[in-house]
Amino acid sequence: MIRRVNEEEREKEEYVRMRKTLWPHASDSEHRQDIEHTTKGLPFYKNEWKWQVFVIERPNRSLGGFIELSLYPELPFVDSKPVAYIEGWYVDADLQRQGFGRKLVHAGEYWALEQGCLEIASDVECDNVGSQEAHMSLGFRESHRSNEGVYYKKYIGKEGPL
Repeated sequence: MIRRVNEEEREKEEYVRMRKTLWPHASDSEHRQDIEHTTKGLPFYKNEWKWQVFVIERPNRSLGGFIELSLYPELPFVDSKPVAYIEGWYVDADLQRQGFGRKLVHAGEYWALEQGCLEIASDVECDNVGSQEAHMSLGFRESHRSNEGVYYKKYIGKEGPL
């Protein structure tokens, strides 16, 4: 099941586990600090307005993935304002290739529409070919590349995700 993250301590510990897998360079304390903001929807990163996190809940109530989204007033490579941004997207290995990543992105797209967005954007590290392919398979178009990564955007329109 895909749902919004909650602030239970048990859930935060699983969220830390998943974030550490996605971003191993960050310390546990950095992950915990970020989670305190993202679970409350509070801005803390750049000039974003707010955050939303959706998680995969397994039948045993443990977590199996997440998507972190932020809302920006504008971004230079996106045509519309405001714009939702996928800051992080993770699915446990045993749940990959079963449609859970797609469901997380669709939850994010519907949230973006609720915020008045017509587009959603994301970025991927240059060497992460698997994530680049996942973005393309979900209808994202490459906007540009830089030393920092590959940037994507997707029109979600007023009708919602395709």
